[in-house]
Amino acid sequence: MKNKLKITPVKRKITPKYPDRYSVELKPLLLKNKPLRWQATPVAGTVLSAVLMLGLAGCITETHTAGMPAPPPDPAYLRTPLFEHGDGIGVYGCDAVAAPIFLTEDDAFAIIRDEFEKLDITVEKGGGTVKNIQIPKTDLSSSDGDKKPKTETVKGSLEFDFAVDDNYIVMEYVSSDDVCAWSPGGQSYLLDVFRIKEAAQTLNDSLNDAELGNVHGVFYDPCEKEKIDFSESGEKDFEQLEAEAREKACETLREQVKDFIAWLGAQGII
Repeated sequence: MKNKLKITPVKRKITPKYPDRYSVELKPLLLKNKPLRWQATPVAGTVLSAVLMLGLAGCITETHTAGMPAPPPDPAYLRTPLFEHGDGIGVYGCDAVAAPIFLTEDDAFAIIRDEFEKLDITVEKGGGTVKNIQIPKTDLSSSDGDKKPKTETVKGSLEFDFAVDDNYIVMEYVSSDDVCAWSPGGQSYLLDVFRIKEAAQTLNDSLNDAELGNVHGVFYDPCEKEKIDFSESGEKDFEQLEAEAREKACETLREQVKDFIAWLGAQGII
């Protein structure tokens, strides 16, 4: 006996959970964000890329119109994470054996501009001022070392350091100078603890809570230190040690910027 199949209309369409071709074309950096267990296996990564670019070539859902880019997400609903690379804490003063290498705002600008230029995006200095937000109230005292409670805040204004795309994306680099400026007591030069990463996290949380209407990114000075080897076989002059620490600090900050760019791509912003 033959089965008689009745043709019935599909009442609703289920959107697939995997990325379709349109999603990949808009967000090519999706291919960069692979699960850690796949990153350790090059073959698995190659297969993943092939599936996304070829196997899903025909999977264009009806939720998009081919060739028409989706509108950027509302920045008010985006919470930018702090991209953590580097300890961001350094001790400076008479008792500091290995002084931290501080990077200036100009150092940060050169790195940020270089990474965005790889995507043909121009970064400019200055990004407007936001008022009435919570600014970190830092403390450079050495009490309790890096186990101090979370940085306090005080209401104030912030002038962003950098911006792209008519200030739609604004960026702030938290430097040692910022931490000093935010400290009511200033720098003592006797023994000061620069908790730069902690201040950057506090500022980033405040900017997320403020719902500014644009997308922000916060970077911080990694505070790399000179690696001093007091053994005779490991002797190096201090200029070489400082140059090595500075190079490492720049690369560590560059990793923060790369993560921010990857996050912007994953959100469909760039």
